[in-house]
Amino acid sequence: MPAEAPLHVLIAGGGLSGLALAQGLIKDGHTCEIFERDADDTRKIGYYLHMNADGGEALRRCLPEDLFELYAQTSRKTYDRRESVVLNDQLDELSSQPHLGPPNEGDRPHTGVHRRTLRAILRARLGDSFHPGKAITSYQETPDKVTVTLDDGTTADGDVLVGADGIRSAVRRQKLPGTTVIDAGIRGLGVYGRTPLTPGLAAQLPPHLFEGVLIAADRRGSRLLIAVYRPREQAPDAAARIARDVKLELVDDYVMISCSVPPGTVIPPAAQWTDGTPAMLRDAMLAAIEGWHPAARALVRNVDLASIFVIPFGFLEPAPAWEPSRVTLVGDAAHAMLPTLGMGANLALRDAASLLDQLDAASRRETGLVEAIGTYEQGMRDYVYPFMRMTMDHDRQFGGGALEDRGPS
Repeated sequence: MPAEAPLHVLIAGGGLSGLALAQGLIKDGHTCEIFERDADDTRKIGYYLHMNADGGEALRRCLPEDLFELYAQTSRKTYDRRESVVLNDQLDELSSQPHLGPPNEGDRPHTGVHRRTLRAILRARLGDSFHPGKAITSYQETPDKVTVTLDDGTTADGDVLVGADGIRSAVRRQKLPGTTVIDAGIRGLGVYGRTPLTPGLAAQLPPHLFEGVLIAADRRGSRLLIAVYRPREQAPDAAARIARDVKLELVDDYVMISCSVPPGTVIPPAAQWTDGTPAMLRDAMLAAIEGWHPAARALVRNVDLASIFVIPFGFLEPAPAWEPSRVTLVGDAAHAMLPTLGMGANLALRDAASLLDQLDAASRRETGLVEAIGTYEQGMRDYVYPFMRMTMDHDRQFGGGALEDRGPS
């Protein structure tokens, strides 16, 4: 239903939740501006992204029909199993548990996407609404509007400000100044890379490695995440058939890995990496999985060195309920969590769809604007905070406790 009183929404951050919200706002007849600090899209932000029904159905809600179809066709082929599985170092199954979140059924259930492909789909058609290289640094709120100040000193006005600017959100820092980011370091997983899925490598992999996102672990504390990406349809082909105005990069089949490094390994900050740093990290990962199944070692040994990067994990503790206003938060700005459950991006997208529903209700004058935002925020806290608490017990949550009490043998 078209908006009766369209809103103009300012969005801090051009990540998945901010872009999804922007798509939904435009789809429903509102206007928006997205202010993204990065001037380009070259920064490494991840590869394979597990999608469940929370995230997938949020994309259905926010995207135009053809862009949603493009997402679905460029996502991974359907898993044979819809469970979280933990393996030992010889790649034998230790445990499994159903994926968290709502049922993920149908002829084409949500599985997983290449993050840059999804970002390109979400970025499509935003035109002049998207402002790269500009970051919101502060805001001023009045009963009638929100004014933001950008890092270049200019300002912009809107009806609502949405902080979608990540774990170190400038919007959250002003709105909830008592919130502290808890740095967690590498925590067993955090060095990421892509290994090309050549026919030779595919022949070495046990069949069950193709059945989902898996974690392998040994008794020394080493971990290896394994996620095969083979899309239903190659991205450029799908775009040419479904949405010809959208240009997508070709992404060859790959296996995303994230592997431990031995204790004491010194990982320099990204700005201090040399040409030799990726090879050093690959060798450190191989040392961490010495004696593992040959297929696991092949995945690490054949990693594309140029694809390696590091994510130092951090998280937020659930913030007490706050007074709603014209300024709100979504995604990591509201509830950054450790990646243990693979839920972060899905919950961020769910935020975007839930907030969109409430903003639509306010534009139809079914409720007041601030009241609508408060309804979104309380629903977000009720749904997301239990997952935040689960991820804080990082190791125990892998595979439903399969790694508990697995000290050195």
